[in-house]
Amino acid sequence: MKHLILPDNDERRLIFYLSMEEFAAREMDGEAFFLWQVSPTVIFGRNQLMEAEVNVPFCREHGIKMFRRKSGGGCVYSDWGNIMVSYIVKGEDVTATFNTFLQRLASALRDIGVDATVSGRNDIQIGGRKVSGNAFYKVPGKSIVHGTLLFASDFERMQQAITPSAVKLQSKGVASVRQHVTNLSEHTDMPIEEFKRYLIDKFCDGERMLTAAEIARIEEIEQTYLDESFFNGSNPAYTVTKSEKIAGVGEVAVGLEMRSGIIHRISLSGDYFMLSDPMPALNSLLRGKRIDEAAEALKGIDMGRHIANLTTTQLTEIILKS
Repeated sequence: MKHLILPDNDERRLIFYLSMEEFAAREMDGEAFFLWQVSPTVIFGRNQLMEAEVNVPFCREHGIKMFRRKSGGGCVYSDWGNIMVSYIVKGEDVTATFNTFLQRLASALRDIGVDATVSGRNDIQIGGRKVSGNAFYKVPGKSIVHGTLLFASDFERMQQAITPSAVKLQSKGVASVRQHVTNLSEHTDMPIEEFKRYLIDKFCDGERMLTAAEIARIEEIEQTYLDESFFNGSNPAYTVTKSEKIAGVGEVAVGLEMRSGIIHRISLSGDYFMLSDPMPALNSLLRGKRIDEAAEALKGIDMGRHIANLTTTQLTEIILKS
């Protein structure tokens, strides 16, 4: 695995680094790893509703950038005290890739005396508090895992910038974001730059400098994140909204646009991990049906092929809940 290096120390937007991941996965041979940091930014998952996850007025007032990413998972606040990790490997077995990465990262932390454990589907914790959250993105032939390592992040600003749903906090048994997270600097005396070098050496056996032409290509990919329709996502006005926190899946919210008691459109949002887009099939199966006909209609889809660990029965139960 090669450590990808930029030829300069210019400050770049978060979406440049997401585009760098895409470039490495789609257009480079071999496997890659790199670390990066950005000025205060909120990044929310592909399937999330921005208004439900981000304190938009606060972010605008304080110059905190906001972007949507192409992977699933939850909303993340990043600043100069947060190390972002990008891990690109061959293969499309997302579960195996994800588990391997999490175990390697937790092991690297334990090797410097940090009592880190893998928790749930995508977190690494220290003493029951989250220090790393991760998500994946799949392209043909490659898997991308990217995540956070809270080193010396500003938790007060984090709590002001992001607004996780009450059901998510209740499921974790905490009253606030601050109670849910911890910084690595509270658990190791290693300086941040030394820690970054240590982590690179743990994961990589060499390095690869990006060329000017490759950076120009990455900047082209970056423009896709700025597309207005992608940034805003699909967020029509629904007459019925239901949500559930499901172990091993995440928060799943179902929006139903109803007309005269008939389902006209369905949409899903949440911090789950999407394997492939289920919406064309779901809308085809449910459009024109009453809610009480959903269970029978959904027998025609295997949700586990579209959303990691979600069963069709679980989705049906959310739709049918009163």
